[in-house]
Amino acid sequence: MSAAAIEREAYANASGSGRIRSPLTIRELLTPAFYYRSEALAAFLIPVLIAIVAVFLAQPMYTTQSRLLILLGDDYVFRSDVAGAGQGMSFDRAQIVQAEMQILSAKDLRIKAVQEVGIERAYPAMAGQSHALEKAAEQFAKDLTIDNVPQSNVVEISLRHRDPQAAADLVNTLVKLYIERRRSIFEQSDLTSVNGQRDQLNGRLGEIEQQLLKFSVDHGFGDYSSEFATIQTQQASLASQLQALDQQLAARSGRVSVLSKRLSAAPANLEISTDQGRSQQLDALTGNLLDLQNQRRLAAARFVDGYPLVADLDRKIAEVQAQIRSVPTQQVTSVRRGINPVRQQLDTQLADSEGDLAGLRLARTQAAHDLQVATARLTELVRIGPEYRELVRKRTMLETGFSDLAKRSEDTQLSDALSKSKANVRVVQAADPPVKGKSGRTLMLLAGLAVGVIAAFSVIVVSTTFSDVMITPRDVEQKLDVPVILTVSANAEGGERRRGRGRTPRASFLSYDDAKLLLRLLSSVAPGPGRVMQLVAANGEEGVSSLALDLALMASGANAKRVLLVDIEPDVDASAVQVLGDNGASLGRLPSERVQVNGGSLHVTLPMGAGSNTMTESRWEQFFIEARRDYDLIVIDSPALARSAAGLIVAPLADMTLVVVEAEATRAAVARNMIERIDSAGGEVIGAILNKRGFYIPRMIYSWL
Repeated sequence: MSAAAIEREAYANASGSGRIRSPLTIRELLTPAFYYRSEALAAFLIPVLIAIVAVFLAQPMYTTQSRLLILLGDDYVFRSDVAGAGQGMSFDRAQIVQAEMQILSAKDLRIKAVQEVGIERAYPAMAGQSHALEKAAEQFAKDLTIDNVPQSNVVEISLRHRDPQAAADLVNTLVKLYIERRRSIFEQSDLTSVNGQRDQLNGRLGEIEQQLLKFSVDHGFGDYSSEFATIQTQQASLASQLQALDQQLAARSGRVSVLSKRLSAAPANLEISTDQGRSQQLDALTGNLLDLQNQRRLAAARFVDGYPLVADLDRKIAEVQAQIRSVPTQQVTSVRRGINPVRQQLDTQLADSEGDLAGLRLARTQAAHDLQVATARLTELVRIGPEYRELVRKRTMLETGFSDLAKRSEDTQLSDALSKSKANVRVVQAADPPVKGKSGRTLMLLAGLAVGVIAAFSVIVVSTTFSDVMITPRDVEQKLDVPVILTVSANAEGGERRRGRGRTPRASFLSYDDAKLLLRLLSSVAPGPGRVMQLVAANGEEGVSSLALDLALMASGANAKRVLLVDIEPDVDASAVQVLGDNGASLGRLPSERVQVNGGSLHVTLPMGAGSNTMTESRWEQFFIEARRDYDLIVIDSPALARSAAGLIVAPLADMTLVVVEAEATRAAVARNMIERIDSAGGEVIGAILNKRGFYIPRMIYSWL
């Protein structure tokens, strides 16, 4: 037996993807392999048997080889002249060898090779069929291998065939046809035809030269490009000059207009100088003020302040003082006038500007005429440009064609003299009939073994993934998303029950260590006395009653705790009291429909919740409140949810609910539905107990792991 406990806080606070899981051990990995050993063995044997049959039916295949040396000659080099003065352009070694391999692998060469050897010898199975040559050529391509020997110019040709002599004949015939084909590919043009085309182009080139000369004379230019550039530059210069003259005319006209306005506004004569002296009125008012002040002193000496005479004198003195302040202190005594010098200067500048304006108008008229002439010439050159360029294009094309034909003529003469196209391929090794063939039996057998191992592994993975029952604790955690608190092994006498074998129900027994583990977990969930633990399963016969009874007996016997086993809706003839009585236990009847076991601290309720003992949810709540006060531990033996919903009613009243899952029997979908229903009812599933677990790994291997 193995057990694992998870604290309530760690489990409740963890997310679905971060909950604590049992460690993945080698035992967990090997258990599905031994559990599905029959299917895995069948999946392994089928490919192996097929490979064995193929080994016995395999026939030897003979491989013949031939090697060709590709010389890097001038077939792939283009030179600008025959003497080789210009630098030649050529392919690199890899490109040249690849081009030769493409010629060698042509389909028509394979068809001709099969025809020459004979389809009856080459591929007798295809003789007489429709499109026999095409099918034989396709098979020839599949059996033929053309490779470039690394870091060399050698091409290796290999052919696999059942007949060694036919294989050698096919390869040698293919090489012979390849050499003939490449000669025709690299063969140069006919020399007479090239020379005739060259002379014809030379005559057409002379005619076009005459047309160009006549065209230049008729339109008055030596070189069209230079003439066009000159006229275009002249037009741009005249346009710029005309624009500058227009700007100067505008400036001079504005200057003349401004000078004329200023000249008309300037007076002909103006004051040259003015003499100023002291104001005579100011002197008279000052003298009058002095006389009044003297009179005021005399009157003040004779009369008191406020006398009418004194007041009148004060008023007059104030008036005279006011007049003195308003009168200017200076006045003009004499003025001299003369001719205005500014008007003379404006008259001179106006005369100069009018002269410049007349000169600029004459210069603009001449520039506009010259621009008109240049524009007309440029228009004429633009009009005749397409015709001239067409003549030049024809001449250029004829010159290029003539040059190419002349070079080709020389190259053809030289290539024919040296026969270069016949000297670039050498047969290093001709194909010989092989004396030893290969059947590939070892490779077939190894492939069968590899496929068998992969198939067996795939069967195990697929069966484990899509199986709805649970075998190991890790299966329970992955499929139910709850931790496994402990696992209880099945009785060895129960035997196997996988896929209908050994249908006799297997028994399981709770050990003392398992009971201690459950009690420690319960104490961590509910520290105080009167703790309530519920065991519930989805289906009947999954061992809930047995586990609850074992736990209650061990808890009451080991720690002398007051334990109450609540037996809710048991099956007929399967109540806890009846089971204890059948096993020889001493039972004593107590009030409140309870039984005392062996005179100890274990009390068991008579069957509750069914028949006349049907209880409502409020009565259940009152029952557990009283039980918590009287007992240290209350163990609820709940009926299977498939038979009764009583377990959902009491689930919210328990401190800890554990679901019991029977290995290899409880379906994951049913167990998940049970957990969801308990959560919806207000209960809290802390974990699961994997009951009646079977061990399929042999004991020796299991103990070693």
